[in-house]
Amino acid sequence: MAPRRKLTGAQATLFANICHHYIDEAETDCNDTPETVPIFSHLSRAQRLKLVADVAIGMLCEDEPLPPDTIQHNSTFRAMIEILFTALSVESDTQYDHKDVGEDLLNYDEADQASRKRTEEEMEDLKVKNALIEHRAEKNLNKIKKGKDVGEFHVEDPNYGIDDILSRVNELKLIFDGGPVSKRERDSIRSLNDDEKFAFRWRRLCDAALQQDTDDISEGCSLQKIPLCNVNFDWRCQKLNKWYMALNMLLDTKLLNYGSARDRALITGEVSYKSYADPSQLPRVKALEQNINLLMKVYASTWDPKLLAIDQRRIYAICSNELYAGHYHRKWAMGFHGECVARGINFEEPGKNYQARLNIFRDTKDDLMDGCEYSFGCDEGADLEWRQRDWRPKEEGPKELGFDQRMCSGPGKGEVVNFQGRELSFPSNFCWVTENLQSCSRCKAVLYCGRDCQVADWKRGHKNVCARLAKERKDKEKISQMAKGG
Repeated sequence: MAPRRKLTGAQATLFANICHHYIDEAETDCNDTPETVPIFSHLSRAQRLKLVADVAIGMLCEDEPLPPDTIQHNSTFRAMIEILFTALSVESDTQYDHKDVGEDLLNYDEADQASRKRTEEEMEDLKVKNALIEHRAEKNLNKIKKGKDVGEFHVEDPNYGIDDILSRVNELKLIFDGGPVSKRERDSIRSLNDDEKFAFRWRRLCDAALQQDTDDISEGCSLQKIPLCNVNFDWRCQKLNKWYMALNMLLDTKLLNYGSARDRALITGEVSYKSYADPSQLPRVKALEQNINLLMKVYASTWDPKLLAIDQRRIYAICSNELYAGHYHRKWAMGFHGECVARGINFEEPGKNYQARLNIFRDTKDDLMDGCEYSFGCDEGADLEWRQRDWRPKEEGPKELGFDQRMCSGPGKGEVVNFQGRELSFPSNFCWVTENLQSCSRCKAVLYCGRDCQVADWKRGHKNVCARLAKERKDKEKISQMAKGG
């Protein structure tokens, strides 16, 4: 799995914005570890930033080779796609927060329909399934901890059936039916104010990237050749599923050259309770742990705390068109910007000069090293010892990859808040206790922190399902099918 080609034009601008966006996401530990890309997301923050910088250079700078065809670099490229999806979701959720965004834009088309609310019976059945999956997952995790053989990791190449083909046809119909938005309609869109430009920033970038894709399908039709400039929506579209489908085709289906099915299975796919509850997934979990541990160990041996922010600076130098920096990096940013001006490069012009800016970074970085021991967003007076301790990479990954501690199944005690001299009680549906839990003596499938939560949960519904849990918790095959989604 590796990118087939360099990115240019609007597609390069979009990718540069994603990588630049990642500087702040990693700095603040916010939406920077997509669960569907486990290798990338379990690496240290400093290592992830180095990989993002490597991939940005490989995809954007014309004189540099494409990113290395390694599992960590390929995982990084896939992670950037997921980071984009999250940015689009956040943008959609917050577009109403801007004061001066016209209703004609917010109501241009129907947003994605909310999912149907589950019935009480469906909720009860879901709760039973989750309890069985968590119980079996814990059993299988203990098997891995004890070093028991879980088998070799092997993935067959997919054999697509008629259902898969029909599903893909329906996806294509969703984003292409009705034809493209006409040039006349695009030209008639009114000019935008600053709030509107910001509220639709990511969608406008994505729309421009899709419009650049004009592949000719006259020599035969394949997903790689379908021109995405013909999608039936533009940047005003409120339907996130359309964006996800089209952008996945653009940045994944059309751009990535997948290797073996095994490599793809390691690169993408969340690890959760369901992974542990399904015995066929245990070899994959072990393989992921081994890859993560090896990558972390190698990187930790090379990390230099004096160069903590060097990869943030690399990304900024190549991808940013904004002049900004934290307190300890202002001298470097001004020096870099000044050299861009001296060489006739417009720093604020997006989509160009990636190679030239990388060359300037390489030529000047050794002369402007002051402050590199602080992360890029540090304010004046930041505690350097704490900052470097927080960023220091570990030499091995988590012992329980993707396995969160199980919580008490009771409702908890709620919360009492003092507001203007009055005590207000807020009920709770969850108990967040994760330590010293005891299983139900009958079903053994759910855990409680104490008798109060156990009694409360019995009254609110456990009495209706306890016998079923006791009967089904040993049915490994049935639970495995539940974990697979069956």
